[in-house]
Amino acid sequence: MIKINDHFKILTCLMLFASNLYPETSFPGMETFSSSIHLSMGGAGYLKPSSSNFNVNPSAYEGKQFSASIIKYPASILSQNIGVTLPLVKNGFSSFSINHISYGTFNGYTDDFEDIGSYSSSDTKFSASYGRIFSKIPLKIGLISNYYYSKYANQKFSVLSIGTGAIISFKKQDVSIGLSIHDIAKNISENKVDLNPKFVISGSKKLKHLPLKLYFDLTSGNQSNLAFFLGGEFDFINNFKLRLGSSTRKFDQNVEKSLFSSIVGASGLGFGYEAQNILVHYGAYMFGTGASIQGLEISISL
Repeated sequence: MIKINDHFKILTCLMLFASNLYPETSFPGMETFSSSIHLSMGGAGYLKPSSSNFNVNPSAYEGKQFSASIIKYPASILSQNIGVTLPLVKNGFSSFSINHISYGTFNGYTDDFEDIGSYSSSDTKFSASYGRIFSKIPLKIGLISNYYYSKYANQKFSVLSIGTGAIISFKKQDVSIGLSIHDIAKNISENKVDLNPKFVISGSKKLKHLPLKLYFDLTSGNQSNLAFFLGGEFDFINNFKLRLGSSTRKFDQNVEKSLFSSIVGASGLGFGYEAQNILVHYGAYMFGTGASIQGLEISISL
């Protein structure tokens, strides 16, 4: 039997916290942040496309874009993500991404404190999506397929999942409404995990008299796990962008810390600069415990 060391205890606590942050699944790696843009809006923005972001409505991808991001968690946990979106003939589009989160390398011990060597833990996700824009009606539809591979010490998990989504846009009102279903999954390994589909209702609205676009999302893994996310994207002069957001997850994260920690818990803040076809964005996400996640993303419009 392996006795975990102090570093791995930190990892375990973080994973349990991630399960509390995203209670729809017992597979935390399926719901980690993969985009600093999504992170800086506190988890909002399922209608905000980013090639490296898998927490997005499958029909939201657009254009011709390459994106890469690095997300740094507490305890030196690191997430690396790359993705590309490409247009197809007949108003179609496709997107491909690879997401890898490394929890580190740890020393294993028996009950007698005998060193049995080191081992690593990680999650890897491969995603491919296809979507179509209808020319006669303001509708986009998309389908995404995912393969997850997870390794924790000597345990390995493999999962296949699919998701689908649709977005309808009203150009005169600068409003978009989306509906998506994520992680309709099947275990393909001996080790089983509990997997529940996630349902998301999303919306976005560009304000007329402010350089601000609002994003809102209502997510549900089941009836007892509703969460509401609200984020905003300010588009200032000189191509400077400011993003911020929060969610009702702050109530799950309230661990009797200071009033300030309770208010800013489950919230994000970030800024970016766009020069010609290149966007550089930095974002941070604050937990109610006082810990934080930081991310850096570079997107190139091809």
